Formats: sequence, structure tokens, C-alpha cells
Amino acid sequence: MFLPGLPAAAFAALVEAALQAGAIQRSGPWLHLPSHSVALTRDETALFQRIRPWLDASPFDPPWVRDLAKRAGRSEAEMRHLLQKLARQGSVYQVVRDLFYLPENVARLAALVQELEHASGETCAAAFRDRCGLGRKRAIQILEFFDRVGYTRRVRETHRLRNADMFAQAGHAP
Repeated sequence: MFLPGLPAAAFAALVEAALQAGAIQRSGPWLHLPSHSVALTRDETALFQRIRPWLDASPFDPPWVRDLAKRAGRSEAEMRHLLQKLARQGSVYQVVRDLFYLPENVARLAALVQELEHASGETCAAAFRDRCGLGRKRAIQILEFFDRVGYTRRVRETHRLRNADMFAQAGHAP
């Protein structure tokens, strides 16, 4: 989103050089100064360890914040705050306001987009929905998330791959 005229390869080289020099660090999808980090309290860490399997039980259709909160016996506000902190850390992705995915599951969904792109040159909502087994509304939410973060771009009624390597490291995120 910054230096929009810079070719992607040049930007990637610039970021890689800054990472190697220690001038910046990567936390999931985020780049930040080494002195900037989001830290969880001991209680938040324990709660994340408790809910993590619930987020992974249905990898393409994780529970909503309200359902996680109810199951954990916490308030929705507390659960939302934790998940937003985790998103800033790179430990989860916020797809819509109250829906969070683990990085490895976003990487799996991203791989489905790549498969569709390679097969037909684009991804349409119906093909993505059929491929991932989700309903139309959820499939569109995921595709819009991919557009928003720059993995894909919307072209009329389809989505075209824009940054194929964006989620390559997602399966190795914290």
C-alpha cells in the first residue's frame, strides 16, 4: 500500500534487506520496528491455548467470537479483544469483524485460490465455494478478505491472484 509504483520484486527485496539488517521484524503478516510488539498476559496466553483447538476443529469454518466466548465462559468483548491482539501479533487473521482464522488455515484457503487460478486463470465465488465446501456468504467473505489484504484483486465478478507468495509462510506463523 505504500510505494505503489514500486515493482513487487523490488519492494520484496527492500523488505528482505530491512529484515536481514534487523531494522524491521515480521509478526505474521505485519512488519514493525523491533521495539514494537504486542504481548499477551499469562491469562490471555492460557485462553488462546484453550481456544486454539476450537479454531482448528473446523479449519475453513471456525466459530464466531460469540460462540468462542460462550464456550470459554468469557464475555464477547474479552474474547474479541484477545483475538484482535492475536491478529496484531500475527497469530490469527481477522476475516470479518467477529471471525478469526488460524494462519495455516488461511494458507490452505489461499492455496485453493491458487489452484483455481492455475486451472482457469481466475477465481469466481461459485468455484471457490464449491472447492472449499463453504456457503456462498462465507466464501465471499474470504475472497473479500483476500482482496483487502492484497493477495487477490477483484476484476468484475472474479478475483485474480496478485501476490502468490503472501501466505507462503503462514503455515509457519506463531
